[in-house]
Amino acid sequence: MAKPLRTPPPSSSVARLFDLDAAARAVAAPTPMREIAETQPVQQQEPAVPPRSPASPAFVVASPHIKREFVFTPASEATFSQLVEIYRRSTGTKLTASHVARSLMKGVAHCMEHLEKEARRIGPLKLPSNARGRELERDRFEAKIADAFIAGIRSAPAMDRES
Repeated sequence: MAKPLRTPPPSSSVARLFDLDAAARAVAAPTPMREIAETQPVQQQEPAVPPRSPASPAFVVASPHIKREFVFTPASEATFSQLVEIYRRSTGTKLTASHVARSLMKGVAHCMEHLEKEARRIGPLKLPSNARGRELERDRFEAKIADAFIAGIRSAPAMDRES
């Protein structure tokens, strides 16, 4: 059994890296200060999740934490970078590639039924090798998927916007 500590543990930010409660609070959904003040005493620092009544709509927004890695060709990297830059300029914000990718996935999720229908139209394909000299095969393969993707997006109804 571990010996009890004689001195309080350090409160530096480095020491808090291993504090699971602090990590949970850091990634928890933000709670408005008004709700914290109404539901907790002042000396307590953990945000409380206010109880939801069955009549109130419960909107759950997940915090981003899943990392993905993509291998792009120079052309696809240039296209994605250009897309990110277009939305940075248009929105006047310093949004990241992750913001754009998550936004794309929201649009794709809305069109999934139509994307699946178009994907079935492609039929069975042979996955090309990633070896050198197979670039043309990969390009043709990816072009078929891109054509089906565009057709699926175009055939889907517009998203309902809540502005």
